[in-house]
Amino acid sequence: MIMADGENDVVLSFNDSLVRKSDIDLLDGPHWLNDILIGFCFEYFEREKFNHSADRLALISPDVAQFIKLAQAADLTSSLESLNLPTKQFVFLPVNDNENSETAGGSHWSLLVYIRSKQEFRHYDSCSRHNEDIAKKLAYKIQPHVHAPMGRMKFIEMDGPQQENGYDCGVYLLATAEHLCKELCEGYNIHLNDLVTQEYVRIKRTQIKELIYQVVEEFGIRS
Repeated sequence: MIMADGENDVVLSFNDSLVRKSDIDLLDGPHWLNDILIGFCFEYFEREKFNHSADRLALISPDVAQFIKLAQAADLTSSLESLNLPTKQFVFLPVNDNENSETAGGSHWSLLVYIRSKQEFRHYDSCSRHNEDIAKKLAYKIQPHVHAPMGRMKFIEMDGPQQENGYDCGVYLLATAEHLCKELCEGYNIHLNDLVTQEYVRIKRTQIKELIYQVVEEFGIRS
């Protein structure tokens, strides 16, 4: 277990996620969530909360999604082989609007989900299609690596929940991803737009913070 007080001190090491106090402080808002927090939640969903569907489900980390988006096609095959994407029924990718390979950052998150049975990519954007073009680029880059049939592959902009401010996009991404995992893997039947509201997102910030400390208590250091 790692607990610390300084802004740059590590609070949790969980598999590939290294969460610092400065990352956790972003959850107090009003702040844009970084790739560390999104990466941790994606890892927790895949390895713990929805591990009963690990053979069907892949939640790709923000850094890998960014690599897929910006890398040369020839560099992707060997890098993605270990993810076993052709065997997965559902592939989740966080979409960031940063298109500069030399710098970190960006201003908006959205969620791209591949549904194998429908042969389609679904894009959930909480800011009215802000990331549509970038999400399409990512879909076509990963298409051969999930073995989606190019001739029949579809890209659909979904009518998902919409944020009411300029900083909650990452929380909407996580709330939407968690809801869809429940829907696709557990038969959850509450409509996404009925559940993921601005109030739900406000509460979700606190829940993510509590989850991090819960994982610290339950698992300590995981690597």
